[in-house]
Amino acid sequence: MIRSSTITTAVMLAISLASIPMTALASDKNTNPQSRVITTNICIDSLVVALIGTKNLVAVSALADDDRYSHISDKVKNLQKVTFNAEMIYALDPSLVLASNFSSAKTKSALKKLGVNVRLISFARSVEDIEKNIFILGELLNAESQAQELTSLLKSPRVNAKNVKQLIALQYSTNRFVHGHNSLISSIIRRSGFKSYSEFLGYNGGRYISAEALVKSAPDVLILDGDKSFSNKSGSTLYHPALLNGKSKAKALFIETKHWSCGTPKVVDLITHLSSEYIKLVGQNNAS
Repeated sequence: MIRSSTITTAVMLAISLASIPMTALASDKNTNPQSRVITTNICIDSLVVALIGTKNLVAVSALADDDRYSHISDKVKNLQKVTFNAEMIYALDPSLVLASNFSSAKTKSALKKLGVNVRLISFARSVEDIEKNIFILGELLNAESQAQELTSLLKSPRVNAKNVKQLIALQYSTNRFVHGHNSLISSIIRRSGFKSYSEFLGYNGGRYISAEALVKSAPDVLILDGDKSFSNKSGSTLYHPALLNGKSKAKALFIETKHWSCGTPKVVDLITHLSSEYIKLVGQNNAS
Protein backbone atom coordinates (compact mmCIF):
# COMPACT_ATOMS: atom_id res chain seq x y z
CA MET A 1 0.00 0.00 0.00
CA ILE A 2 1.36 3.42 -1.01
CA ARG A 3 1.70 5.94 1.75
CA SER A 4 -0.11 9.30 1.44
CA SER A 5 3.15 11.19 2.09
CA THR A 6 4.73 9.57 -0.97
CA ILE A 7 1.76 10.57 -3.15
CA THR A 8 1.90 14.12 -1.83
CA THR A 9 5.61 14.40 -2.62
CA ALA A 10 5.13 13.11 -6.17
CA VAL A 11 2.25 15.53 -6.79
CA MET A 12 4.26 18.49 -5.48
CA LEU A 13 7.21 17.56 -7.74
CA ALA A 14 4.95 17.32 -10.78
CA ILE A 15 3.42 20.73 -10.01
CA SER A 16 6.90 22.26 -9.59
CA LEU A 17 8.13 20.92 -12.93
CA ALA A 18 4.96 22.03 -14.70
CA SER A 19 5.42 25.59 -13.44
CA ILE A 20 8.91 25.89 -14.98
CA PRO A 21 8.94 27.26 -18.57
CA MET A 22 10.14 24.77 -21.17
CA THR A 23 12.86 27.21 -22.22
CA ALA A 24 14.28 27.03 -18.72
CA LEU A 25 14.41 23.26 -18.87
CA ALA A 26 16.32 23.38 -22.15
CA SER A 27 20.02 23.49 -21.33
CA ASP A 28 22.22 26.03 -23.02
CA LYS A 29 24.18 23.12 -24.43
CA ASN A 30 21.17 22.21 -26.60
CA THR A 31 20.88 25.68 -28.12
CA ASN A 32 24.61 26.28 -28.49
CA PRO A 33 26.58 23.20 -29.61
CA GLN A 34 29.88 24.78 -28.61
CA SER A 35 28.86 25.89 -25.10
CA ARG A 36 30.47 22.95 -23.24
CA VAL A 37 33.09 21.30 -25.44
CA ILE A 38 35.45 18.53 -24.36
CA THR A 39 38.40 17.46 -26.48
CA THR A 40 40.16 14.18 -25.75
CA ASN A 41 43.11 14.13 -28.13
CA ILE A 42 46.15 16.44 -28.30
CA CYS A 43 45.74 17.02 -32.05
CA ILE A 44 42.07 17.92 -31.68
CA ASP A 45 42.87 20.12 -28.67
CA SER A 46 45.12 22.27 -30.83
CA LEU A 47 42.66 22.55 -33.69
CA VAL A 48 39.77 23.55 -31.43
CA VAL A 49 41.82 26.20 -29.61
CA ALA A 50 42.92 27.60 -32.99
CA LEU A 51 39.27 27.85 -34.05
CA ILE A 52 37.43 29.07 -30.93
CA GLY A 53 40.02 29.68 -28.22
CA THR A 54 39.33 28.27 -24.74
CA LYS A 55 36.18 30.15 -23.71
CA ASN A 56 33.78 27.25 -24.32
CA LEU A 57 36.21 24.44 -23.55
CA VAL A 58 35.31 22.49 -20.42
CA ALA A 59 38.23 20.06 -20.61
CA VAL A 60 41.08 19.02 -22.89
CA SER A 61 43.27 15.93 -23.21
CA ALA A 62 45.81 14.94 -20.58
CA LEU A 63 48.72 15.94 -22.85
CA ALA A 64 47.43 19.39 -23.76
CA ASP A 65 49.52 21.20 -21.15
CA ASP A 66 52.68 19.16 -21.68
CA ASP A 67 55.27 21.31 -23.48
CA ARG A 68 56.94 18.24 -24.95
CA TYR A 69 53.91 17.49 -27.11
CA SER A 70 51.70 20.56 -27.11
CA HIS A 71 51.70 23.96 -28.82
CA ILE A 72 48.93 25.25 -26.57
CA SER A 73 50.20 24.33 -23.11
CA ASP A 74 50.20 27.94 -21.89
CA LYS A 75 46.60 28.45 -23.04
CA VAL A 76 45.03 25.39 -21.41
CA LYS A 77 46.85 25.13 -18.06
CA ASN A 78 43.73 26.18 -16.13
CA LEU A 79 41.38 23.78 -17.91
CA GLN A 80 40.48 20.35 -16.60
CA LYS A 81 42.34 17.44 -18.20
CA VAL A 82 40.58 14.22 -19.17
CA THR A 83 41.17 10.89 -20.83
CA PHE A 84 38.57 9.21 -23.05
CA ASN A 85 36.74 7.83 -20.04
CA ALA A 86 32.93 7.65 -20.09
CA GLU A 87 32.32 8.33 -16.38
CA MET A 88 34.75 11.23 -16.23
CA ILE A 89 33.37 12.87 -19.38
CA TYR A 90 29.68 12.33 -18.54
CA ALA A 91 30.17 13.95 -15.13
CA LEU A 92 31.21 17.20 -16.85
CA ASP A 93 27.86 17.44 -18.73
CA PRO A 94 29.35 18.28 -22.15
CA SER A 95 27.39 19.56 -25.14
CA LEU A 96 29.97 18.13 -27.55
CA VAL A 97 32.78 15.59 -27.11
CA LEU A 98 35.48 15.42 -29.77
CA ALA A 99 37.57 12.26 -30.02
CA SER A 100 39.91 10.70 -32.55
CA ASN A 101 38.84 7.96 -34.93
CA PHE A 102 41.09 5.48 -33.09
CA SER A 103 39.54 6.18 -29.68
CA SER A 104 37.90 3.34 -27.75
CA ALA A 105 34.74 2.16 -29.51
CA LYS A 106 33.45 0.81 -26.19
CA THR A 107 33.74 4.24 -24.53
CA LYS A 108 32.14 5.94 -27.51
CA SER A 109 29.20 3.51 -27.36
CA ALA A 110 28.77 4.04 -23.61
CA LEU A 111 28.72 7.82 -24.00
CA LYS A 112 26.18 7.67 -26.84
CA LYS A 113 23.90 5.46 -24.73
CA LEU A 114 24.08 8.17 -22.07
CA GLY A 115 22.94 10.73 -24.64
CA VAL A 116 26.31 12.44 -25.03
CA ASN A 117 27.04 14.01 -28.44
CA VAL A 118 30.33 12.38 -29.53
CA ARG A 119 31.99 13.22 -32.84
CA LEU A 120 35.09 11.50 -34.19
CA ILE A 121 37.81 13.40 -36.04
CA SER A 122 40.11 11.37 -38.28
CA PHE A 123 43.86 11.42 -37.74
CA ALA A 124 45.50 13.58 -40.42
CA ARG A 125 47.81 11.74 -42.81
CA SER A 126 48.37 14.70 -45.13
CA VAL A 127 48.14 18.49 -45.22
CA GLU A 128 44.91 18.06 -47.17
CA ASP A 129 43.51 15.98 -44.29
CA ILE A 130 44.23 18.86 -41.92
CA GLU A 131 42.17 21.15 -44.15
CA LYS A 132 39.27 18.66 -44.09
CA ASN A 133 39.40 18.37 -40.31
CA ILE A 134 39.41 22.14 -39.89
CA PHE A 135 36.28 22.47 -42.04
CA ILE A 136 34.52 19.65 -40.15
CA LEU A 137 35.32 21.24 -36.79
CA GLY A 138 34.39 24.68 -38.11
CA GLU A 139 30.87 23.41 -38.84
CA LEU A 140 30.55 21.58 -35.50
CA LEU A 141 31.72 24.61 -33.52
CA ASN A 142 29.93 27.32 -35.52
CA ALA A 143 33.32 28.67 -36.56
CA GLU A 144 33.17 28.48 -40.35
CA SER A 145 34.85 31.85 -40.95
CA GLN A 146 37.77 30.95 -38.66
CA ALA A 147 38.08 27.61 -40.47
CA GLN A 148 38.29 29.41 -43.80
CA GLU A 149 41.10 31.61 -42.50
CA LEU A 150 43.08 28.66 -41.16
CA THR A 151 42.81 26.63 -44.35
CA SER A 152 43.93 29.61 -46.43
CA LEU A 153 47.10 29.70 -44.32
CA LEU A 154 47.71 26.00 -45.03
CA LYS A 155 47.42 26.59 -48.76
CA SER A 156 49.82 29.54 -48.86
CA PRO A 157 53.29 28.04 -48.23
CA ARG A 158 53.91 25.97 -51.32
CA VAL A 159 57.06 25.69 -53.43
CA ASN A 160 56.93 24.85 -57.12
CA ALA A 161 59.77 22.42 -57.66
CA LYS A 162 59.01 21.36 -61.23
CA ASN A 163 61.72 23.40 -62.89
CA VAL A 164 64.54 22.93 -60.38
CA LYS A 165 66.68 20.05 -59.16
CA GLN A 166 64.74 17.59 -57.03
CA LEU A 167 66.19 17.34 -53.54
CA ILE A 168 65.37 14.51 -51.16
CA ALA A 169 64.47 14.95 -47.49
CA LEU A 170 63.99 12.29 -44.82
CA GLN A 171 62.60 12.47 -41.29
CA TYR A 172 64.47 9.91 -39.20
CA SER A 173 63.21 9.14 -35.69
CA THR A 174 65.45 8.19 -32.79
CA ASN A 175 64.00 4.67 -32.89
CA ARG A 176 65.17 4.32 -36.54
CA PHE A 177 61.63 4.57 -37.93
CA VAL A 178 61.05 6.10 -41.36
CA HIS A 179 57.54 7.26 -42.21
CA GLY A 180 56.04 6.09 -45.47
CA HIS A 181 54.68 8.06 -48.40
CA ASN A 182 51.15 7.98 -46.93
CA SER A 183 52.01 10.00 -43.84
CA LEU A 184 51.67 13.57 -42.65
CA ILE A 185 55.42 14.21 -42.44
CA SER A 186 55.89 13.04 -46.04
CA SER A 187 53.06 15.33 -47.14
CA ILE A 188 54.73 18.26 -45.34
CA ILE A 189 58.06 17.44 -47.00
CA ARG A 190 56.47 17.40 -50.46
CA ARG A 191 54.60 20.65 -49.80
CA SER A 192 57.95 22.24 -48.89
CA GLY A 193 59.46 21.46 -52.28
CA PHE A 194 61.50 18.38 -51.38
CA LYS A 195 60.90 14.87 -52.58
CA SER A 196 60.08 12.52 -49.74
CA TYR A 197 62.73 9.87 -49.10
CA SER A 198 59.94 7.31 -48.74
CA GLU A 199 58.60 8.28 -52.15
CA PHE A 200 62.13 7.98 -53.56
CA LEU A 201 62.41 4.40 -52.25
CA GLY A 202 58.80 3.50 -52.97
CA TYR A 203 57.73 3.09 -49.32
CA ASN A 204 53.99 3.62 -48.95
CA GLY A 205 54.06 2.44 -45.35
CA GLY A 206 56.56 3.20 -42.61
CA ARG A 207 59.44 0.93 -41.70
CA TYR A 208 62.63 0.72 -39.68
CA ILE A 209 66.00 1.17 -41.40
CA SER A 210 69.54 1.12 -40.04
CA ALA A 211 71.69 4.22 -39.79
CA GLU A 212 74.22 2.57 -42.09
CA ALA A 213 71.62 2.07 -44.82
CA LEU A 214 70.50 5.65 -44.35
CA VAL A 215 74.02 7.03 -44.78
CA LYS A 216 74.49 5.00 -47.97
CA SER A 217 71.27 6.36 -49.46
CA ALA A 218 72.58 9.92 -48.93
CA PRO A 219 69.44 12.11 -48.75
CA ASP A 220 70.02 15.85 -49.16
CA VAL A 221 68.34 16.69 -45.83
CA LEU A 222 67.89 14.72 -42.62
CA ILE A 223 65.09 15.86 -40.31
CA LEU A 224 66.06 14.59 -36.86
CA ASP A 225 64.24 14.63 -33.54
CA GLY A 226 64.95 17.13 -30.79
CA ASP A 227 67.89 19.51 -30.54
CA LYS A 228 71.49 19.39 -31.77
CA SER A 229 72.88 17.53 -28.77
CA PHE A 230 72.40 14.04 -30.25
CA SER A 231 72.00 12.76 -26.67
CA ASN A 232 69.31 12.56 -24.02
CA LYS A 233 69.42 13.92 -20.47
CA SER A 234 71.30 10.86 -19.25
CA GLY A 235 73.97 11.35 -21.88
CA SER A 236 73.00 8.34 -23.98
CA THR A 237 73.44 8.73 -27.73
CA LEU A 238 70.19 9.24 -29.63
CA TYR A 239 71.55 8.61 -33.12
CA HIS A 240 74.31 6.56 -34.69
CA PRO A 241 77.67 8.43 -34.85
CA ALA A 242 77.73 7.91 -38.62
CA LEU A 243 75.00 10.53 -38.93
CA LEU A 244 77.35 13.07 -37.33
CA ASN A 245 80.13 12.41 -39.82
CA GLY A 246 81.35 15.73 -41.16
CA LYS A 247 81.83 14.17 -44.58
CA SER A 248 78.16 13.29 -44.82
CA LYS A 249 76.38 14.88 -47.76
CA ALA A 250 73.10 15.27 -45.86
CA LYS A 251 72.26 18.49 -44.03
CA ALA A 252 70.80 17.81 -40.58
CA LEU A 253 67.79 19.78 -39.36
CA PHE A 254 66.71 19.25 -35.75
CA ILE A 255 62.95 19.55 -35.29
CA GLU A 256 60.88 18.46 -32.30
CA THR A 257 58.26 15.88 -33.22
CA LYS A 258 55.41 18.00 -31.85
CA HIS A 259 55.85 20.31 -34.85
CA TRP A 260 54.78 17.63 -37.31
CA SER A 261 53.26 14.69 -35.41
CA CYS A 262 49.82 16.31 -35.13
CA GLY A 263 47.68 17.68 -37.91
CA THR A 264 47.38 21.28 -36.71
CA PRO A 265 47.77 24.70 -38.37
CA LYS A 266 51.25 24.82 -36.79
CA VAL A 267 52.55 22.72 -39.67
CA VAL A 268 52.48 25.96 -41.66
CA ASP A 269 55.53 27.10 -39.68
CA LEU A 270 57.32 23.84 -40.45
CA ILE A 271 56.48 23.98 -44.16
CA THR A 272 57.74 27.57 -44.30
CA HIS A 273 60.95 26.59 -42.51
CA LEU A 274 61.60 23.60 -44.75
CA SER A 275 60.77 25.65 -47.84
CA SER A 276 63.42 28.22 -46.92
CA GLU A 277 65.96 25.41 -46.44
CA TYR A 278 65.00 23.98 -49.80
CA ILE A 279 65.52 27.32 -51.53
CA LYS A 280 68.93 27.73 -49.85
CA LEU A 281 70.07 24.29 -50.97
CA VAL A 282 68.87 24.82 -54.52
CA GLY A 283 70.84 28.08 -54.61
CA GLN A 284 73.97 26.38 -53.29
CA ASN A 285 73.70 23.56 -55.83
CA ASN A 286 73.22 26.01 -58.69
CA ALA A 287 76.25 28.01 -57.54
CA SER A 288 78.43 24.90 -57.40
